[in-house]
Amino acid sequence: MIELPIFPIVAESLGLPFKYLPELVKYGGIPFLLTLAARAISFLLAREDASRYATGVLMVAHFVLFTPFSVTWSKLAIYGRPAIATDPPFAYSRTQWLYLLATAVMMISLAILVGPSAALLRYGQRNFDHQVITAAGVLLVAGLILFAIGFVRLAFVFPAIAIRKYAGISAAWKQSRGNIERLAAIVILSIAPFHVIRQILDWGIGYHPPGLAAAARGCLDMLLVAMATTALAGPALAYKTIVLDEPEDAPALAATASRE
Repeated sequence: MIELPIFPIVAESLGLPFKYLPELVKYGGIPFLLTLAARAISFLLAREDASRYATGVLMVAHFVLFTPFSVTWSKLAIYGRPAIATDPPFAYSRTQWLYLLATAVMMISLAILVGPSAALLRYGQRNFDHQVITAAGVLLVAGLILFAIGFVRLAFVFPAIAIRKYAGISAAWKQSRGNIERLAAIVILSIAPFHVIRQILDWGIGYHPPGLAAAARGCLDMLLVAMATTALAGPALAYKTIVLDEPEDAPALAATASRE
């Protein structure tokens, strides 16, 4: 079993936006601008007291618009520039649709695991029912833990889809076996700096009423959200280390050693 080197992978993941800055602008620019436009529409609808369902649909725009970038960035992290030399800046093909489907399944799973307990918690808070609040809180935490474990164990599904080597959920589950803590650390540390920067900006900038300052803050916040998408390189590099860089005869050697 290969043990993932946590800090080298995290350092490489965080350094990729600087190493591949032209590719970041080329492939991330269009979805970023389109996401800004979607957020602007969502803001206008919210101010006109539109249905929450309408604004909720617009929030999904980030996943839809950044799927091509996610696929390209994963390929770039694994194979380098030659792998994306002919990729268009923004396009959907079978790979992108499959990647988006996997993302949708992940989000639906999260909703199933935590949605009912979150609704129950909300009900308990509105009615000041401490027993319901406690029970719902426990269920909510349990659902989040279960989702986190499943997400980490199946994290290799996404880079495998991006490079067209998807072999099924069972294969992804087996590939991450024995490295769940290391893989979880890679996922968390790869995205943590972007979250910390957002929090620092929130504390430093503070609240602004609607206007140019609020618009500038919203654009900056969206830029950090877009940059956080580059954290996908962490699981992609881990997948490369465990699956692609493993010698082809490693399973046979492991089986021989176990028999001896």
